[in-house]
Amino acid sequence: MSSSRVELRLAACLLNISEARRKYIVENIAKAALLDKNGKKHPQVSVLNIFSDQDYNRSVILIAASVDKLGLAEDLVRHVPGCSVFLFGKADLPEKRSLVQRRKQLGWFTRRDFSALQPDLGAAPARRCGLTACFRAL
Repeated sequence: MSSSRVELRLAACLLNISEARRKYIVENIAKAALLDKNGKKHPQVSVLNIFSDQDYNRSVILIAASVDKLGLAEDLVRHVPGCSVFLFGKADLPEKRSLVQRRKQLGWFTRRDFSALQPDLGAAPARRCGLTACFRAL
């Protein structure tokens, strides 16, 4: 008896949002992450978790998608104007830098002028808040 093995390579996306108190904003961003360029739901994209911290007014949305759907980043930029995407891990070609390496390279925690940053996709962040997304192929 032969068996076939289906391989599905996944990519994880962490959306960091400077908003938690207005739940509808966080939910609308999560919904936008599920849409393709035509506004239809991606069949291979799922929101796994939404964590919101009311005290710090921050939310994190964890999304999983097929590696074939890395166009998700472009779609997210299209549906959420002003967001910035920084790739890391296997999605960061050819360097494949880790999240820690990317943040150090960007000066993420020491930088004061975020407008000078060049994201992989989307607009340069005006400050260290708003919506940023990190994509990592697993």
